[in-house]
Amino acid sequence: MPTHGMISYRAHLTAHDLRRRFPMMIDQLKFEARTTKRRWIVGATRCALPLLLAGVALPAVAQNKNAYVANEDSNTVSVISAANAVATTIPVGDIPTAVAVSPNGKEVYVANSGDNNVTVIDAATNTVSATVPVQNTPAAIAISPNGAYAYVGNTESGSISVINTATNAVAATVAVGNNPAAIAVSPDGSHVYVANEQDSTVSVINAATNTVSATVAVGTNPFGIAVGPFGQQVYVANFGSNNVSVINTQSNTVTATYAAGNGANAVAVGALGARIFVANFNDNTVSILNAVNGKLLATVPVGSSPQSEAVSSDGTRLYTANIDSGNVSVINTLNDQVTATVDVGLSPAAVATQSGCP
Repeated sequence: MPTHGMISYRAHLTAHDLRRRFPMMIDQLKFEARTTKRRWIVGATRCALPLLLAGVALPAVAQNKNAYVANEDSNTVSVISAANAVATTIPVGDIPTAVAVSPNGKEVYVANSGDNNVTVIDAATNTVSATVPVQNTPAAIAISPNGAYAYVGNTESGSISVINTATNAVAATVAVGNNPAAIAVSPDGSHVYVANEQDSTVSVINAATNTVSATVAVGTNPFGIAVGPFGQQVYVANFGSNNVSVINTQSNTVTATYAAGNGANAVAVGALGARIFVANFNDNTVSILNAVNGKLLATVPVGSSPQSEAVSSDGTRLYTANIDSGNVSVINTLNDQVTATVDVGLSPAAVATQSGCP
C-alpha cells in the first residue's frame, strides 16, 4: 500500500453572506457560554440557521449528545456519552475507518474498509440494523442534511457510493479522483465535496444528477474536508503541504491558503463558521484558526496522531480521535483546553457527532 513518509496509507484512510444578512451576529459572537440556556441557543442556531436560510426542510430531530468512534483494529464503535465516558461498544465490520451520524440523530453509519460495506446502527438501541455493500475500501462517509442519502468514499475504486437511507441500498455510483479520503456535503444538500488524496484535488458533485460538475486543485495530499455553515467556503486539510485550502463554492476556486501544523489531517468548523480546527497528525496538536483570515488563534496538544475531528451539537466540545494512543481528546471550545481524555478501542480512526452539527 502507498505511504506518506513514515505514515501508513491505512492510518489515513482512515461571512460575506452571514455579515450581509446578520451584521450584528458576527460582532456579538463570543467563544464562551455563561449559562446552559446560552449554550443551547448557540448550538441550535449553529445547526438550524444555515439550513433554514438554504430552504432545506429540517428532519425531525432527536437530540443525540453522543460521540461515535470507529476503532479500526478492534472492529468496533465506541459510544462516548456527554459525561465523557464510554457508554457502550458496538461490534461492526472489518477495519471500520469512517463514521457519520444522521441529522435526526437516530442512525449511525460506519464504513468498513476491510469488508467493503457500511454498517447501519440504530442509535436508540446501539444495535446493527442493516449492512450495505459498497465498492472497494470504503474509508469516508457523510450524510445529506435531509438525511436521505449517505455518501461513501471508496478509496481503491475511486468512487462515491450514494446510499438511499430509506432503503439502505446503493442508488448511484459516481466516479471521482484517486483515493477519495474525505467527504462533506453543502448545507442545502445540493453539492458533495470529495477530497482526492492522491490527486490533490477536490471533486464537486452535483447531488441532483450525481455527476461531477467541477474539479478543484488544492494542496498536497488532502485528507480532510469541511463546509462552512452557510455553504460559501469549503476547507480542505492538506497532509502533505501542511496547510488548509479555502475554496469559494460560487467559483469553485481556491481563494486562500492557511498555514497549519505538520501533517494537517482533518478539519472541522466551529460555531457559525467563525473558527476552524485542524488536526495535525505529526504534531499531535490541533491548530485553531480564524476562518476569515487564517490567523492562528491557539495550538492545543492532544493525543498521538490525531486522525479525525467532530464538534458537539452545542458547539462547546471538539473531539479528536487519536489513532496511535487509542483515545479521544475532548477540547472545551470555550477556553481551548483539553478537559478529558477518553480511552476507546484500538486505533480510533474516526469520530462523529450528530450530522448537521459536524
